[in-house]
Amino acid sequence: MNFNLKTVLVTLSIMAGLLIIVTFYVVFYSGGGTYVVSSGTGTDGGIFSTSTPPPTPSSTIGSIPSSTPVTASSTPSPSSSVAATEIGQAPIVWTQGNETLSVTNGTLSGSQLTLGVQVKMGSVAECVPLNLRLIADEAGDLSPPITPQFTFPDSGTCNGTAGETYSAQPIVFTLADPGTFPIVLTTGGTANILFEVDQNPDGSLIVQLPPQTD
Repeated sequence: MNFNLKTVLVTLSIMAGLLIIVTFYVVFYSGGGTYVVSSGTGTDGGIFSTSTPPPTPSSTIGSIPSSTPVTASSTPSPSSSVAATEIGQAPIVWTQGNETLSVTNGTLSGSQLTLGVQVKMGSVAECVPLNLRLIADEAGDLSPPITPQFTFPDSGTCNGTAGETYSAQPIVFTLADPGTFPIVLTTGGTANILFEVDQNPDGSLIVQLPPQTD
């Protein structure tokens, strides 16, 4: 009887020891996750992870989610062109062969001055020569436009149709010093009328005959 009781006690002790070992293994070694360890600063005083931590969701802080469309802002740049808002009191009109020409407008963009020239054809269909010239310096040197010729829309060349009026044909000059006013030009040809492009106080341009001096 004593032998059986002793055997039972030993068996129970061994089973208890095995239970403790299994419990220890389950608590500390099985599965992954984060466990909170109690400390003097409270239940969140320290955190440690097992060897197989749970997956961490990716952070989107400081980044743009891929599902969010990105639209680049577009701010239109201000135009650098200045319009010639007026023609002087005396219109700039001249006769060249059978045609009557006049300056109707102008713009200044960077170093390029563009004049709009109206051409009124006479009774003959012919090529209208482009005689406008820029007076480049005080010595009177002449500079031709970079526009090689008049190009009328119905012919695609300088050949105009008899009796037709072509408005605002663009003639472009390159300025050596675009900030210097007035800009002086001549109609060239037999008329050879001088006129100028000047700047108004508000920054707009005026195309006019040179002011008369007393």
